[in-house]
Amino acid sequence: MYRAYKVSHNTHKTPLRLFTSYTSSTTNMQLTPARAFVDNFNVAYALKHEAFENQFWGTKMSLKNGDYSTDLLSQTKKDMEDLLSDPKILAEAKLYREQLETSGEPNDDPDLMKILGVIIRTGQCNEFPTPEAKETREKTNEIEGTLEQARNEMSLGYTDANGDFQNASSVGLRTTMTTNSEEAVRKAAYASLRSIGTFVCEEGFLEIVKLRNKLAKSLGFQDYYDYTVTNAEGFGKDKLFEILDGLEEGTRPLMVKARKDLEKMHGEKALDPWNTGYMMAGSVIKKMDPYFPFSKSVENYIRSYSAMKIGYCGATMTLDLLDRKNKYSNGFCHWPQPAWVKPDGKCVPCKTNFTSLADPSAVGSGLTALNTLMHEAGHAAHFANIKQPSPLFSQERSPTSVAYAENQSMFLDSLVGDAAWRAKYARDLDGNAIPFEIHEENIRSTHPFQVFQLRGMLSVSYFEKALYELEDEELTAEKVQALADEIETKIQGGLSGRPLLSVPHLVSDEASCYYQGYTVSFV
Repeated sequence: MYRAYKVSHNTHKTPLRLFTSYTSSTTNMQLTPARAFVDNFNVAYALKHEAFENQFWGTKMSLKNGDYSTDLLSQTKKDMEDLLSDPKILAEAKLYREQLETSGEPNDDPDLMKILGVIIRTGQCNEFPTPEAKETREKTNEIEGTLEQARNEMSLGYTDANGDFQNASSVGLRTTMTTNSEEAVRKAAYASLRSIGTFVCEEGFLEIVKLRNKLAKSLGFQDYYDYTVTNAEGFGKDKLFEILDGLEEGTRPLMVKARKDLEKMHGEKALDPWNTGYMMAGSVIKKMDPYFPFSKSVENYIRSYSAMKIGYCGATMTLDLLDRKNKYSNGFCHWPQPAWVKPDGKCVPCKTNFTSLADPSAVGSGLTALNTLMHEAGHAAHFANIKQPSPLFSQERSPTSVAYAENQSMFLDSLVGDAAWRAKYARDLDGNAIPFEIHEENIRSTHPFQVFQLRGMLSVSYFEKALYELEDEELTAEKVQALADEIETKIQGGLSGRPLLSVPHLVSDEASCYYQGYTVSFV
């Protein structure tokens, strides 16, 4: 155990050199200033990270029990970013690394250079070198918090076949479009999804785009997309789109053929955005529904992971799986306490929060929720098993690669569509396995159109690229909506059943300019 030492809770306007040295009770050796610096930084970061993530979870889940608010979310985020962006901390870390590199003395603390390296890299990703840059960042955070709360509270829904209005989240609307047999109902659900774009543009999203670009350009980047990709992946926007352009060009003929085939099979109306999902698989999803009961989702996830020997290293996990009013309309996994290893070798297990949006009464919701559960649980397992000497190694923000973060989770959610997995786990409440003919029908109805999923992911990246390349005076609601429709038509061949401006990642700081991670992992 290390002797207790005080962690400063100010805004870190001075370096974290709280002690020049202190004594380890496990080694009985005098620790160096560099080791004291990184140890104190790790503890300070873990505290500020947890305070922010608790607010993130409470506001996203719209929890009523607890002190959660957008103001506290913005403040705790500012406190965390004040630490990560403190130029004195970055300078001190660089100084210690330089001293170690040039000392010529044997290094009996190999983790020290590793920790200094990640502090430096993370600090560089969070640099706001001028008061103006810091002010821009903080103003952006405040508007984002206000917009996300407004978006969570936005009323969405559709008029059903009986003429009654049904409240629904964006996930519920998409499920309705896939499973409801009435075209008028599907069209009403689509119209509600479209309304999200108008809403976010009127509630601050355009100002957020301007401020994000202002910050990125002040730091020497082309725009905010270039800034975000460079921090996360280590290469810029131009390199990224060299990769994505090749993928787009290579899969375009497949998309064109798939749309022609769909039209040939189901008629021209199948290409309307509110009809495509239903025409492909609406009837078979109803047949599959009894074999994916939501009540069995957690059991099937646990049994699957256990069979693959996937563990969580003592993590504490909080799951919020049901859709409800004012809850954030997208699955995610975050870590209030990142996993890491203390200097005495003791592992700090992570605390994980993750969510899905199941409506047990809706046809197809059990399958959707299970996919999300398998995906987010994959994130949780991935980061729970990171055993490195700083919590910076097991947090999801830059410099953590988005593609790296999504790789395992996308593999694990893909298992739900695997024939062998379904034969073992896809069973109704009486224990009967899904008949092979239903699985075969699902494959035949969806496999020829798998390219639609890939093109849908690509369209998000191409839209954000085009969005952040607009000049400020071009950022109007009409222009941005028209741009979204243009990108959907160009990349997906027509308007999408998931309108681009309804994608929640665009609004959230931690998820904006992120979708290329899904695309690269999917490939």
